[in-house]
Amino acid sequence: MDRSGVFVDAGYVYAAGGKLCYGIMSRSGIVLDVRGFVGMIENLIAEDSQLPVLRTYWYDGARDHIPTTSHLDIAALPHVKLRLGQLNRRNQQKGVDALIYRDLMTLANERAIADAYLLSGDEDLREGVRAAQDMGVRVTLLGIQPMKGEHNQSRDLVHEADSVIILRKSQLRPLFSTASAASVSVPLWEDGENVVPPLIETPELIAVRYAKDWWARASTSDRSALLASSPKVPTTLDADLLSAARKAGVVVDDESLRRRIRKAFRDEIRHQSMVSLNTAGEAESEPTGQPPSSTAAT
Repeated sequence: MDRSGVFVDAGYVYAAGGKLCYGIMSRSGIVLDVRGFVGMIENLIAEDSQLPVLRTYWYDGARDHIPTTSHLDIAALPHVKLRLGQLNRRNQQKGVDALIYRDLMTLANERAIADAYLLSGDEDLREGVRAAQDMGVRVTLLGIQPMKGEHNQSRDLVHEADSVIILRKSQLRPLFSTASAASVSVPLWEDGENVVPPLIETPELIAVRYAKDWWARASTSDRSALLASSPKVPTTLDADLLSAARKAGVVVDDESLRRRIRKAFRDEIRHQSMVSLNTAGEAESEPTGQPPSSTAAT
């Protein structure tokens, strides 16, 4: 039975969609309703091809190929297959194009799809498009509306595709939000007669909590060594800090976000140090219960 397949480069979606909707290209500043986005794409494709959608392949980068909480949520969506490439130290995706090429070739060779819809802008996928076409697959390139006077897709890739569909701002804006707006829009719940806002655990709050926990269990020498290393965070401790953020669901794939986390951690460590000094000073100044010594008059 003829079917269509969808191949989504998440890095392109976040960069091009965030810039179009909010002028933001940083991944950490943008929140995407992936479920809604996939549904919108599949409805668009079903209408365009008049074929059922086999599944959507979602390609993204991950540090050491370890999925984040967000990745696991995507993998749990029906008819969505998550593929993870590597994320290097510069937060650049590596291996994603190869994964797209592999899936495109496998499905084309097995005649599992008649139409392929590719949402990406990378010129490296041009040969994959051509090879799939040689096996009888029609390839439609999906793109995100670029800013005026700009291009966000390889022209060679555009020319290679059988057809092109551009996603407009009006289609994407309801599915994107800024990170701050997403935090504010979290639903409230009732506590008796009062409506209580939930605690929004920002990356900074995660760093502060980690700093408090670390200070509470650290030895005096470890505390002194950390304070002496300021403003740097020792490599091992930095890795543990970022790991804690990942476990809490933060995608630490942006250097500016990592700087925010480290700054919040250092600020809280300095605060804990001052609290400890003040506490020690107060303890020394408290009366001991013994009368002060005096010199007898002669």
